[in-house]
Amino acid sequence: MNASLLAGLALTGAVFVVLLVVGLTHARKLHRSSRRAWEELMSQLVPTNRQAIETVALDVVESSGERRSDEHRRELGREEIWSLLDGMDGIRRMENNSRVLIEMAAYIERWHPDAAEIAEEIRLEARKFDWQTRWLHEAEKNNCLELHFHSYGQNAAVSYYSMVKKTVALFQHSEAALLGDLQRAL
Repeated sequence: MNASLLAGLALTGAVFVVLLVVGLTHARKLHRSSRRAWEELMSQLVPTNRQAIETVALDVVESSGERRSDEHRRELGREEIWSLLDGMDGIRRMENNSRVLIEMAAYIERWHPDAAEIAEEIRLEARKFDWQTRWLHEAEKNNCLELHFHSYGQNAAVSYYSMVKKTVALFQHSEAALLGDLQRAL
């Protein structure tokens, strides 16, 4: 073996070691920053009464998300729905969380591209939720909220309930450790 070949091999080895160290350092920083980003998203969630939202939603849909067709559907009255959802204050909390759930879905999708289908279902459900809440805000502006809250509020609860269920499924699919955090926050 000649000296120039040995020097070339040594230089190649040194470059490889430097690249490996830089890559590992970058990966560790990226992991730490992704955990920080996750913690930021978690801190943006506001408390909701998950059980009350579920009660309102399950008055219209089965736990699978399919519309109920039995004689006991839509038994909740206007006042019950208003009370369970905490009126427009509850709707606003769900709106905040809806935006955060979309960001969480995108976050997980970045790290687990195979979760794209569930993430897209969450975004589609969020569009339905936004449509319902826009009508509620219009009704509030026009002083006819009492007339419309029963229908649009309940449908918003159905969409929000579905988003939460799909987000939990997304996390079960990707990160079991994050699931506990999400369930405690919602």
